[in-house]
Amino acid sequence: MKHAALLLLSALTLASCSMPRTPAAPAGQVTYGLNGTTLYTFGLDNPDASRRSVTITGLSSGDTLVDLDVRNTDGMLYGFTSSGRVYMINADTGTATADATVTGTTLVAADFNPQANRLRVIGANDANFRLTLNAAPIPGTSTAGAQTNDGMFSYAAGDANVGRNPELVAAAYTNSFNDSATKTYSAATPTTLYTLDAGTDSLVKHVNNTTTMPALPAGNFSDLTTVGALGVDVMVGKTGFDIAGAGTAVLSRAGASSTDLYTVDLTSGKATMKGSVKVALSSVALKLQAP
Repeated sequence: MKHAALLLLSALTLASCSMPRTPAAPAGQVTYGLNGTTLYTFGLDNPDASRRSVTITGLSSGDTLVDLDVRNTDGMLYGFTSSGRVYMINADTGTATADATVTGTTLVAADFNPQANRLRVIGANDANFRLTLNAAPIPGTSTAGAQTNDGMFSYAAGDANVGRNPELVAAAYTNSFNDSATKTYSAATPTTLYTLDAGTDSLVKHVNNTTTMPALPAGNFSDLTTVGALGVDVMVGKTGFDIAGAGTAVLSRAGASSTDLYTVDLTSGKATMKGSVKVALSSVALKLQAP
């Protein structure tokens, strides 16, 4: 009898170990993370306990996602490939739907400008573009799929890093909120573009170049000014960065099998450890809240 009871206990223990884990509800900022063709969703305050995943499907053959962002005007998650293709991704199912494509560069990072409803593209070799998506709403000042060349990224005159070649690996705009209820945006909404420079491990702030001749288009964000040291070694393919709302800034830095998560002070550049998640993420994006 005792032997039978032990066998039953062992069987129940094994069964409980093999049962699928039920993720907890996300606590804190809801965050999306990318690992190859797997999309993770978790809360920033309980990343491992709340972590769930779906496989991303619908990508064209050969496409590799390198970055994620949530668009303010529709509240949807988007993924961007190194070849410049933009996909809308259903965060619940992982289904990806092709949208527009940026040409003329290898895409490194991208982020939606909430003031202009256009996508800022950080390309290889300091390339700087903005792209209008095909998905509504379309800005009245642009057309679906339109691409603008905004010159080259470079450090502004007087900056401590002037003359140094930037190595931008991630980008994010401030004042991004979920405006999907109205599908509107305002050109009067102030926004600032920040990026991470892997060459200096610093937070960088962008301003418009108004001195280059011939003149660059207005809203080019091509001049860089150094904010300060992150205190984290950032690099392409292992670093994510996003900002939700007025200034909730999150940085991710992947290791071999886990990712450290940080908050970033946009005034000083300093990154502060928040926690970690037990999966290596190449990019993160923050779910946006209504204004």
